Amino acid sequence: MQTLIPQRESAFAQPIGRTGRWLKYGLTPLAMLLLAAGLLLAAPAFWHPRWIWGMFAWDGLVLLLTLVDASLLPRPTAFHVTRIFLDSPQLGQQTRLEWRVRMNNESIVDLWLTDELHPALTTKPEELHLSIFPREESIAEATVYPSERGDVAMGRIYLRYRGVLRLAERWAGAQPTLPSGNSAHIRIFPALEESRDRTSFYLLRARQIEMQKRRLRLRGTGRDFESLRDYQEGDELRNVSWTATARRGKLVSRQFTVERSQQVWIVLDAGRLSRTAFNLQRNLNILAAETEQERTAAYQLTVTQLDQATQAAAMLAQVVNGSGDKFAMMAYGRQVQQVLAPGAGPTHLRVLIDMLSRTRADRAEADHLSAMARLKNMQRRRGLVVWITELTDSAGRPEIVTAAAELVKRHLVVLVLLKHPELEELANAKPTTRAAMFHTAAAQEMLERRRETIVQLERQGVLIVETTAKEIGINAISKYLEVKAQGML
Repeated sequence: MQTLIPQRESAFAQPIGRTGRWLKYGLTPLAMLLLAAGLLLAAPAFWHPRWIWGMFAWDGLVLLLTLVDASLLPRPTAFHVTRIFLDSPQLGQQTRLEWRVRMNNESIVDLWLTDELHPALTTKPEELHLSIFPREESIAEATVYPSERGDVAMGRIYLRYRGVLRLAERWAGAQPTLPSGNSAHIRIFPALEESRDRTSFYLLRARQIEMQKRRLRLRGTGRDFESLRDYQEGDELRNVSWTATARRGKLVSRQFTVERSQQVWIVLDAGRLSRTAFNLQRNLNILAAETEQERTAAYQLTVTQLDQATQAAAMLAQVVNGSGDKFAMMAYGRQVQQVLAPGAGPTHLRVLIDMLSRTRADRAEADHLSAMARLKNMQRRRGLVVWITELTDSAGRPEIVTAAAELVKRHLVVLVLLKHPELEELANAKPTTRAAMFHTAAAQEMLERRRETIVQLERQGVLIVETTAKEIGINAISKYLEVKAQGML
């Protein structure tokens, strides 16, 4: 998404540290090697002492050339460095970066650039080599794969450069800033590019459903006024238009149509259980690695359940927005973290994505009842609530059950419950030891309590979607389209 690409940052280089203006030069490996070669001339001095002067002369010549080379090196302030993001930073997705270096000097230098990127972008900074020519812009590129959502600070860019003789080198550092002069920060978003590819089919289906509804002009229990007609036996008294009845002298009923624009709330549970991590396979085409083990590890991305829930929320919001409905969002842990009122359009979607990027998982259990009360106060009109959460294993009545049962009295609630396939595998396994038998029995008991809770929720009118964290977005969208196609709102 073009609008999510960070602004370019630039700055002039400066000497590093307080002593950088004085102790600012160093010997290159080539200079050290040439000085060491002078020791070879000291070997004949064991037999002919005059040869020692040959060693001093050689080393003096090397040092003189080194001083000349150092004096020709440009000052750090001659370098202007620009950092550019070519893609929007998204969790686990390929993000290309570009660095541009321009030198205001007449010399030619070899330069090595190292960007102090945040660990969320890369675990190992890469040193990039550039050949710098006078008053020409040199460009270097690299690719990173962000591993965390949220706002991260960008560090300094370090430069190391050598002259023509390659005997002396100098160091410099640049702290790029935005055009406004503020320090550089970027925001890592959920995997929006991948979600956009996966939601293209669902967007088409949502538009088909909307077109069918417009043709049918469904009449029902909606509250959007359509027209007046004569009273018929069985009409509710609340639908009688008393003003029209007084004018016509006979009973007249108001006729309504099902609301075309519904309000969909996406509620994310960011409590303790949302911190559960698992590995996903990156959707990459080519990724070089020295060994097969390194290649396999590079293709894996460790994410949390909350990371997948935020991606699912972005996917669902795109489909809801494309179908003509309004979407809203609430993320909560022990307290409510993010709230977005119902709305539609690209700007509203951008605000949602920003909020999802800043949502963090709490270490404590989520307060479902408090979130439910906040949602009831904000949304008084009947709407659809897609609640992404997980059932805690409890001997008593889970708090989420009480919250959903209260919310379903006014709204249509879809509870998207995360399940763990490894728990089912453990429950179905044949134990071979006493410890394995206890583990299997515990897993079976947990699954049985979960089934009883789900049945209880369904009896109260809550729609249940059981899914893995990997498929949470697709299954949530499918349920939304099913609700919309059946006109359940």
